[in-house]
Amino acid sequence: MPIIGLLHLLIAIGFVVHANKTGRPHYWMFILLFVPFAGSIAYILFELLPELADSRRSRKVVADLRTVVDPHRDYRQLGERAMLSGTVETKCKFAEECERKGMWEEAVDLYREVAQGIYAEDAEILRRLARAELGAGDAKAAMATLDRLRAAHPDYQNQDAHLTYARALEKDGRLQDAATEYEALSGYFVGMEARTRYALLLQKLGEPIEARKLLSEVVRASKAPGVVLSPDDREWVKVAQRNA
Repeated sequence: MPIIGLLHLLIAIGFVVHANKTGRPHYWMFILLFVPFAGSIAYILFELLPELADSRRSRKVVADLRTVVDPHRDYRQLGERAMLSGTVETKCKFAEECERKGMWEEAVDLYREVAQGIYAEDAEILRRLARAELGAGDAKAAMATLDRLRAAHPDYQNQDAHLTYARALEKDGRLQDAATEYEALSGYFVGMEARTRYALLLQKLGEPIEARKLLSEVVRASKAPGVVLSPDDREWVKVAQRNA
């Protein structure tokens, strides 16, 4: 056993040297030295094999591992880039990461910073700002931002902006107006969220029969041949199943 243990340690040390020479993250040194056998297997699976394969799937595995080991890595890096360069692109990417982490107020502040000057009427920035404002619980601000977007770009069509507007109406207590928007949105929205939200609102409005019909349609659509569901879609299907 001591010989096997020594062999595992030597292999781990070899991987530490490799990690240092190839610029791997420093956390590998601790993983490899403190859990030499399991750490070596992990290093092979998540560093060496993906490098050899160099596939999209392999890169995703590596990214997932890094997220587990250091969940705030992207937040720190994007924040540093936004601070150093101060460009619209870096601030928007940092704002998106804030949204992903549920840091809505921070995202709102960043989007408002960039929605100035020549970007004051930029459709994509205003759409994202409205989404963040709604996430922060300010439905009126989200609607005002989308009204500003519509005034600047009368022909602008975007399903996510439309969904944000419908959700903002619902959160603001304007349920009938929200139902009208959800109904229109359900006709073209790609995905399961709009119809499921519409059905749940119909339940609030005292229309359980129509709500169940819509929820059943969502469940059937999710099982249709050839349908590919996103992770978000799968979550909305679960909501539909629970409420059907």
